[in-house]
Amino acid sequence: MKKLITVVLLIFMFNSISAQQPPPPPLKPGEIYTNLYSVSYDYQTNGSVRYIVQDPTNASKYCAILMAQQDSNTAAGAERYIYYAYSEDNGNTWTTDVLNTTANWGFPDMSLRNGIPVIAMHRFNTGSSVYQDLFFGAFGFAEIAGLPTGSNWPKLTSSSNGNVTVIGSPNDNVFLGQYTTYNGSSWTPLATLPLIGGPSGNFSAASGANGLVSIFGTNYINDGYLYVYNSSDNGITFDNGSLVFDFSIAGSDTIFPSIVGGLQAVYVNTTPHLIFTAYNVSANVFPNANTIQYISPKLLHWAPGMGISEVAGKFNIPNLTDTITTALMAPVGQPSVGITASGKMICTFTAFLRGNTQTVDDGTVLNTGEIFYTISTNNGATWSSPVNITNTPGIEEKHSSIPEKSNSDSLKAYYLRDMKAGGWVNVATWGKAPVYGIFNKRNTIGINQISSEINSYELNQNYPNPFNPVTIIKFSISKSEHTSLIIYDNNGKEITKLISQKLNAGTYEYDFNAGKYGLSSGVYYYKLISGNFSETRKMILVK
Repeated sequence: MKKLITVVLLIFMFNSISAQQPPPPPLKPGEIYTNLYSVSYDYQTNGSVRYIVQDPTNASKYCAILMAQQDSNTAAGAERYIYYAYSEDNGNTWTTDVLNTTANWGFPDMSLRNGIPVIAMHRFNTGSSVYQDLFFGAFGFAEIAGLPTGSNWPKLTSSSNGNVTVIGSPNDNVFLGQYTTYNGSSWTPLATLPLIGGPSGNFSAASGANGLVSIFGTNYINDGYLYVYNSSDNGITFDNGSLVFDFSIAGSDTIFPSIVGGLQAVYVNTTPHLIFTAYNVSANVFPNANTIQYISPKLLHWAPGMGISEVAGKFNIPNLTDTITTALMAPVGQPSVGITASGKMICTFTAFLRGNTQTVDDGTVLNTGEIFYTISTNNGATWSSPVNITNTPGIEEKHSSIPEKSNSDSLKAYYLRDMKAGGWVNVATWGKAPVYGIFNKRNTIGINQISSEINSYELNQNYPNPFNPVTIIKFSISKSEHTSLIIYDNNGKEITKLISQKLNAGTYEYDFNAGKYGLSSGVYYYKLISGNFSETRKMILVK
């Protein structure tokens, strides 16, 4: 009888817990659900996140994290924990667990220490903690004890010798930056970084070869400029800091580094690179206090000796909006930057496009974000035309993250799909809805196979259409054939043959960039030939 009661109790407990689990998310080709979700807490940070890492010794293994509440009945922040998921099959399946449930945790950041995931998180107004797994995929995270108390919203990086540097700030309305470094046996005392400071999302840290570590942040209280602190002894000591970016004047516009928008750094050998958001804010006042007009919002790249280059903005996303209704986000922001196996630099980010909106519970029409990526093949000097990898106008995606160092040249992006735009945490009347962790893998140049299970030939309409300058051409072939994908102008003259090779049965996408061929506005055609199958469709380029 006792055993029966125990079984009944276990079943009841399981049903009580699992009842909160939402239905699976809508997915597009190439997307995989990581089984990480939140049913209420949808906000992650004011800035950028590093929420995914790749095993440096096994390219098929990944670890992803999410700050979440999985009980929709709790108050904001209550029973808020850090959940993590591992994949050992190139992101196709994921297994999840929770890091620690002894307190309400939040605002995590993740890095690799000697190839093993290490996660920092905070207990508000108490301080941060750092946990490391036993090995990649062990599900055995344990605390690296002794981290000094009092620092919130942590960011972390691990240097080449295994030291771990954690950056954060106290919640005292001054928010001066401070750091501590674990040397393998103990943490150094908290040291102040007087040139930088701020609450959630205001810092980024990265490590390079030869013991180099850099900490970036804005001067939240004083001039608002962007600074960097550098270390050459694996984060034990740092220099006095130096200016990265103050402001930029373009015509009548002056833009400044963003406090809300995000920044993220990565090292290429011994050179730090930073991508950050910059803009100005219009003085226009709107009936909705959450509506803000931004002036010249952009993502910018910086590296020592190179200065500033433009990554993304209206100059390469023509339908980017500059006025948005949402909470703590910029029209273009939340950059995540990583290095591929061949040394290319990839950046993913959130962008808000004109016309992409959703009406939430209180009737407010909110703008919805999309996830884009762009590539640099020359160390950040120039960047490719951004590609929209989500393309869900009425659903919001945000908080993208890519591995800091990748074992391949393909894009492996992790981001959040929020079924209700904005942030319930910030404005409760907007309402709650599930938030899902999504993994998206695709080739960054050329053809990308997204499925191998297909029974017919098909050439889909390109999307977006009209486009400028990048569009996605999707097609399916039912058996292994020599396949060609050809672009023609309006007079039937061949412009380029995008594909001419034998392909296996499956569904494919090709990212076509009209800018590569110097095409002007007009009507163009694309033709698929595979075996005896042939079909042609029309597309429109509008510059």
